[in-house]
Amino acid sequence: MLTIANKVSAHSSPPTTAVATPLGGLGPRILYAAIALVALAILLMYAPAYSAAASSTCDKFASPQGSETGTGSATAPVLTAQALANSLSAGQVGCLKAGTYTGGLTFYHGGTDGSPIVLRSDPGEQAVITGRMWIAEGANYVTVADLSLNGNHQPNGETLPSPSVDANNVTFESDDVTDEHTGICFVLGSPSWGAAGSTVISGDHIHDCGVLPATNHDHGIYMEDATNTRIVGNFIDRNADRGIQLYPYAAGSVITDNVIAENGTGIDISGAEGVASSNNTIEHNLIVNSLVRHDVESWFPEGNPLGTNNIVRDNCVSSTGIDTEGGGFTPTSNVTASAGEFVAEETGYSIKAGTACAAMVPNLPTIPSVARPPVSEETPGLTGPGSTGPEASTEPETVSNSGSTPGGGANPPSSGTPGPTEGKTSGTGSQKSNSTSSHSGHSRKSRKHATPNHTHSIKARAARTKAARRAKAAARKGRSSSKSR
Repeated sequence: MLTIANKVSAHSSPPTTAVATPLGGLGPRILYAAIALVALAILLMYAPAYSAAASSTCDKFASPQGSETGTGSATAPVLTAQALANSLSAGQVGCLKAGTYTGGLTFYHGGTDGSPIVLRSDPGEQAVITGRMWIAEGANYVTVADLSLNGNHQPNGETLPSPSVDANNVTFESDDVTDEHTGICFVLGSPSWGAAGSTVISGDHIHDCGVLPATNHDHGIYMEDATNTRIVGNFIDRNADRGIQLYPYAAGSVITDNVIAENGTGIDISGAEGVASSNNTIEHNLIVNSLVRHDVESWFPEGNPLGTNNIVRDNCVSSTGIDTEGGGFTPTSNVTASAGEFVAEETGYSIKAGTACAAMVPNLPTIPSVARPPVSEETPGLTGPGSTGPEASTEPETVSNSGSTPGGGANPPSSGTPGPTEGKTSGTGSQKSNSTSSHSGHSRKSRKHATPNHTHSIKARAARTKAARRAKAAARKGRSSSKSR
């Protein structure tokens, strides 16, 4: 398994190190020893400090055959994923025995820097969690690895985003993530529920997210209020709208070594209500076969600041291409693959050796070898590119608090995800309407979304964002004044 640290540094060669000639005619044995020590130092320099998925040590266990009174030991596992997560302390690894764990999961606490809490499948087995996963604000340093996560099957017919990340230093590695075309999958950060800082999504398969026919709101990864995100080596495919959406505020992201294929749109860089996604780098990705619009595009409403220092470089795209009409990003050294240069396969995509596309994406990821979450008869997933899937269901106006897990409270709302449609081409180079695609795009409208006590529009959310930032600025100013006194 390629670890996170190795993936992020895969395009950087280790520094060359000069080895001095031994003084005083020292023998070759000492020289060889010195070389070995230098090689070991370089290896340690580039080795990951911590790789959750590589850890095979389990401190506590849960099993579908466990007990509500279990101690969490290998011989007396607890019954639910929630009970296991609640029991973990900083630095501990909780392992789920094979089977399906229903009811979702909320992380109410995390670990510490260098000692995260880890939830994973028991090595050699495969666990599935259905329902919503939420990493709540303050639950920093959490790692979720080698799991199948199915955000469908939420209580009361809810279709809230899953996984939702409202904490810092959260890592997802080598997971299978879907929601069977019922809504948004990953949401990173929320102005109301907590920003997401330094999230890592690595080696995941993120697929079949979002209602079909497409509504322009449901994405594989939706970066709503996120900084310093790393999206590395994932396979992101067959999501109804964007594979990855940066809206309205994603900053300092690195998106590299991913396959982003057969989504409504590959990547969208956007902003609204006075904020804009900026300082993001998108490089060495295979972004192809977008079904509604373009492989890469942007959108910023009239009068809104444009994004700055957004770099899109050294990617391989398909004929649906890169649309620069919206501004706010700089494309450089990207290549458009010719017919037959890349091929869809059961384990992912392959690129013909020796082509310009192969040079752009040297570390092509494959679909992780984790079990697919079960697909229900009521909400089947796609069976192939262009499949229409189920119709959108009516979204509930309010969200009832579950109360079924410790610390239960209001759940975060589903997130609005407007984006560009009006005046756009279909992404094929012709002036077709979006309605000609199997994923129908809708014009940008303010739509209501479920919250614990009320519904809110995009403008209301933006107002809370501004208010929260003003409050934070005032708090910082107050602390500064108190220090000066």
